[in-house]
Amino acid sequence: SHGPSSSGDAHHRRDPPATAVIAIGSNQGDRVDLFRRALRALDEAGIAVDAHSALYETAPAYVTDQPSFLNAAALVRVRDASHPMANDPVLLLDRLKRVEKELGREEGGVRFGPRPIDLDIIFHRNGTHGCERLEVPHPRYHERPFVLAPLADLAANHSSSNHHIPIASSSPSRGEKNTGLHRGDDDAGTRGGYGGGLGTWADPIGAGLATAARLWAGSGGEANVNAAGSGATPIRRVMPIGGGVNGRPSGRLWSWGDRTNVMAILNVTPDSFSDGGALMMDRHDDRHDPAVNVAAALAAARRAIESGADFLDVGGQSTRPGASRVSANEEAARVVPVVEALAAMLVAEYPDREVYLSVDTFYGDVAESAASAGADVINDVSGGTIDRTMHARVANLPRPLPYVAMHSRGDPTTMQLPENTRYATGDVCAEIARESVINANRAVRAGIEPWRLWTDPGLGFAKTKEGNWDVLRGLGRIRERMGGALARAPQLVGASRKGFLGDVLGDSGRGRDESRVRSPRDRDVASAAAAVAAVAGGADVVRVHDVRATVDAVRVADAVWRSRRGDAD
Repeated sequence: SHGPSSSGDAHHRRDPPATAVIAIGSNQGDRVDLFRRALRALDEAGIAVDAHSALYETAPAYVTDQPSFLNAAALVRVRDASHPMANDPVLLLDRLKRVEKELGREEGGVRFGPRPIDLDIIFHRNGTHGCERLEVPHPRYHERPFVLAPLADLAANHSSSNHHIPIASSSPSRGEKNTGLHRGDDDAGTRGGYGGGLGTWADPIGAGLATAARLWAGSGGEANVNAAGSGATPIRRVMPIGGGVNGRPSGRLWSWGDRTNVMAILNVTPDSFSDGGALMMDRHDDRHDPAVNVAAALAAARRAIESGADFLDVGGQSTRPGASRVSANEEAARVVPVVEALAAMLVAEYPDREVYLSVDTFYGDVAESAASAGADVINDVSGGTIDRTMHARVANLPRPLPYVAMHSRGDPTTMQLPENTRYATGDVCAEIARESVINANRAVRAGIEPWRLWTDPGLGFAKTKEGNWDVLRGLGRIRERMGGALARAPQLVGASRKGFLGDVLGDSGRGRDESRVRSPRDRDVASAAAAVAAVAGGADVVRVHDVRATVDAVRVADAVWRSRRGDAD
């Protein structure tokens, strides 16, 4: 498998503490592939990756006439605590330089110039080190936003208990600081506040990361991300997305956070709760389900794109409460031809539009087939809990596609049973965050890089009516409690036409008009309102049926809640 998968067993045994924090950079060749190869090379050298930041794309610093850099940071651990490399930062540096050379970096290049891969030690568990070859903490980390942003991601992950968590950790209890420090001094005992005194600390890595997080926040923090034209150094939080199949562009990076993306629902099913059969052939016999009407699916996709959709989400199985499960083969027969046709359509008709294809499936087989047909995103409503092969299959796709790990319990036939809608603490948002972190860590242990993950709180899945409203109003709190890079991951929210909206509208015939029972299709205005509420809570992508109305609604919401400094007038 790809990525830092082998470090995941840290949850099941007591490992040695983290060894160092390293910064990773690249601006030559296939940057994402070089990152993945670097992580694999470290793993093969006995260096586990215990936590990883998001990916950031930034303009070059110092020498500006060169391509943009991809940057990240990782908390690493030498597995064998008795190995000299575990305690000697120079020996660790030697191994990092060997990896750089293996990946094509040549010695004697232009200082601060282009390079296929760059691996720097920022902090080390021994605190400070100074010699001709290496200075720790890194002497310039404090002046580099492209280093501070990834370090801030790691700061929220790091725990002084040495309980390593690959991407995120549950938030500390009220009043407790999750800084990883063993003392409370705000400057972490640093020389000039940048880490020169870390050797006096019980946890130099935690102290260094906490200092980096404060420096990042003091420079504007999240306001700097995607803040083009604000005067700050351009920095984008990004992830690789699809491309390279059926003539579509390869090497694309997708950024989020500056505006809300809209995901259009394309259900190629006969039994979805609100539009079942709309994209199926009329003719069928008693022995077979109706066939997918590919032409109708293409027409629906064109309408969605012209209305402003950013993603097209193709699903071949109803996941409404109580729905019967369709086999992987049957679902693939519905989904794959549509994905393939949509990929060809995007190349032929929308070559200049950034529209992405998502496949809604909880089967690993279907995910693999859809990816080969041109899918850009795997959207799994079970988060890998129904098909236990899903995580490994997504990890080993030829292209590192994003993976949506939605929160749910059980499956569509059992998810609304009391044992699945009951949350032990009574705090549904806290429980969703905790369970989402656990499941995301399973995905990482299977080999899915942390920077490929999306989250989704799973409205309508294993939630009571009241629980759904708690979730919608608590989206920000869910993210906050996830912590670290996972809190920065794209958040997908799907409220469109769901039953909890119908409850407040009186769709059952009770309330405003007892003579009429309204259908889910009558909930589109309410769905747009729910999308606005999701944007207010920080959602990055909303999954909807009525694209046109939702696009208008979220653009207004974006103007209110996503405005940047200096945009007020």
